[in-house]
Amino acid sequence: MRGQINPSSLHHNSAKWLFMNEIYKSPDALIENISTAVMVFDNTLRLLSINAAGENLLSLSINKVRGQNPGDFLTASSEFVDDIQRALDEMHPYTDWGVELHLNEKNIITVGCVVTPFISEDNEKYMIVELIDANSFTRVMREETSSIVHDAARKSLKGIAHEIKNPLGGLRGAAQLLERELQDKNLKEYTQIIISEADRLRNLVDRMMVHEARPQISSVNLHEILEYVVEVTQAESSTELKITRDYDPSLPLLQGDKDKLIQVFMNVLRNALQAIATNGQIWIQTRIKRRCTIRQYFYRLVAEIKIMDDGPGIPEDIEHEVFYPLITGRAEGSGLGLSIAQSLLQLHGGSINYERPADRTTFTILLPLDINDD
Repeated sequence: MRGQINPSSLHHNSAKWLFMNEIYKSPDALIENISTAVMVFDNTLRLLSINAAGENLLSLSINKVRGQNPGDFLTASSEFVDDIQRALDEMHPYTDWGVELHLNEKNIITVGCVVTPFISEDNEKYMIVELIDANSFTRVMREETSSIVHDAARKSLKGIAHEIKNPLGGLRGAAQLLERELQDKNLKEYTQIIISEADRLRNLVDRMMVHEARPQISSVNLHEILEYVVEVTQAESSTELKITRDYDPSLPLLQGDKDKLIQVFMNVLRNALQAIATNGQIWIQTRIKRRCTIRQYFYRLVAEIKIMDDGPGIPEDIEHEVFYPLITGRAEGSGLGLSIAQSLLQLHGGSINYERPADRTTFTILLPLDINDD
């Protein structure tokens, strides 16, 4: 669906007109810090500038494509090129969603496209093209929707947990008193079952509430945390684990609660361990991600941690609900590990996502390394 805008409005809207003129005077400086992909073209549709987000999205370098027409570097996207040429000729802005751009023979991306032609102070035509990665937009919306549902579920569970905890204490105490009065050892077995199950439920409730305490923030080394978690997990395992590390040595310290981050990675790594066979493989990878949006907040620097395994993956019927409390694909699972991990990450402004590319179960964790830019 294409939305049309009256081109004359560009001249009547003084703020927008001034902004456009500043872009034509110094396009690189103005568009560099915009989180979406932005390209600026001159009156012959030669590329004047593209920001870092655009270089990343289109997998190209400004040094190689500056001065080229879009048809030169988007050779298989003739319809898109024709549309923006027509917009420039007619000075007619438009918005189009679901545009397919062919970066090469194998790589096709779907974007939203906002095209704005304008006339500069010296009466020259220019064009701004903003590209919004549909996959990133979908991911952000999915994260936000999942977070809302997750938060609502956690609040409900919190209320339920408080309602459960008090009667459990009374139930356990009554079972202990009854056990003292019973002479028959066979009957005492039943009271032991009551006490044991009451303890199990109380532990479950305590795990539901584990994220409630406020984080104790300090500078932490992410790789030291990961190595500690690997060491503990290997000590817990009855077999030798095959864990391959691929760490980015340039990753700086981040501000976080060390104990809570240990819990996050412990939960995710244990989840991977439970999924793989005895001869399975686990991979841990860290990278710096630039210009990233997490839950509608933009960050210049983000730590990206991938924990991957070659297990069978999350059952298809629950893969979109795997971070909700009490959702699990294992009969013996509590369904709290990944939910708690997500809650603890949200305290740090981070996120966690699940996907399964190339037969690898992949949990991707994002943690901000800087202050968000609202």
